[in-house]
Amino acid sequence: MILSMIGHEVTGILYVMSACLFFLIITPRYTFSNNRRKLLFVAILALLSLSYLTLETIDPFIYCVHLIPISIVLASLFEGTIAGIATWIAFNFGNAVIVGNDIAPTLIASTILLGMGLIFHKTQVERSTFLQINLLAFTLTTVYLLVFLLCYEDWDALKGSPVGLMVIGTYLSTMLVSYIYYHVKNQEKLREELYDAEKYQVIGQLAASISHEVRNPLTTAHGFLQLMRNDNLSQDALEKYRSFALEGIDQANAIITDYLNFAKPTVKNHDQVHIQEAIDSLISMVSPLCVLSKVELQIKHYTSEPVYVKGDTKKFQQSLLNIMKNAIESMPEGGYLRVSTWCDNDGVHIQIQDTGVGMSEYEIKRIGMPFYTTKEKGTGLGLMVVVSSIRAMNGKISYYSRPREGTTCVLQFKRVLED
Repeated sequence: MILSMIGHEVTGILYVMSACLFFLIITPRYTFSNNRRKLLFVAILALLSLSYLTLETIDPFIYCVHLIPISIVLASLFEGTIAGIATWIAFNFGNAVIVGNDIAPTLIASTILLGMGLIFHKTQVERSTFLQINLLAFTLTTVYLLVFLLCYEDWDALKGSPVGLMVIGTYLSTMLVSYIYYHVKNQEKLREELYDAEKYQVIGQLAASISHEVRNPLTTAHGFLQLMRNDNLSQDALEKYRSFALEGIDQANAIITDYLNFAKPTVKNHDQVHIQEAIDSLISMVSPLCVLSKVELQIKHYTSEPVYVKGDTKKFQQSLLNIMKNAIESMPEGGYLRVSTWCDNDGVHIQIQDTGVGMSEYEIKRIGMPFYTTKEKGTGLGLMVVVSSIRAMNGKISYYSRPREGTTCVLQFKRVLED
């Protein structure tokens, strides 16, 4: 008798522990909205309850005295209204329809338990220590058991049953579940705080980077504006200083624009980009830089008919121009810059290949990360904007490179038909 009772209680508590551990470990709070989290709890509860009720041998009295209070305490105290009510409905339904117990004692006791659990959840749980949480769980379990046992009438069927041992097992199981749930939730809270701390660190780095990068050109502009106050300046010097001051302001504006483009790339997805025309129109912009750097530019379109993708032509050209400029700057002693396009079953491909200094695996992994650049004078914003813009156009960007063997950048988009 006692071994059978212990077996039933251990089986029930293992199901409850499996549910709470699966829910807490697999679904951290900061990755789910509150409502989605509650609905997920309900789904896990329904799945494991169905498994328990259909696969396990159930002792009716242990179901009421042991499994119901533990589950409702867990759901209402820690997870709140949606999870608590769903658990209350599930276990009362199972008690009445599947287990076949008297409805009244369980319904009355579990309703009182649910109400108290929800009140404690809203007023006590968030600021309670581990000992206080255990005291709350102990109190809720005691109230349930008192109400249930006072309302229970079929005592003749329990003659010879170790009711006291069952009650002790309920208290022990409640403490165990509360211990596990509290500590796993505490670890989850620590992960969430760490996640927030990392976000604040990035915000701090971003603010510091903006301050540093914008201050330099503004300081230069300020200095030239002060020089322009000199009454003895010639007209040529005045024009030169004015030009330098305007360049500093334009540079600061460009830096701010890059940050804004990275933070919120504006891409009009309803437009169509003619790939060949968009790339060919960049030749006039890139050729002077290629001549100065002794780089030979080669462009080849392997698909003869017009190729279109959804996106913003200007953003597409800006992204491609940025990649090509980086490729040219990676060849200080000259080389070849090859741009090719083609189509296949995977979509539209654009390949930009250079014969420059190349990159290591570490550098490739950090492409597009905030504040990372290999240039002496760079903000690390250019490729961030490129990556953001390409993704906003539902495209993919990949880099392949080895040190001293050049770099290949491949852009991939979904092809669309011309309107």
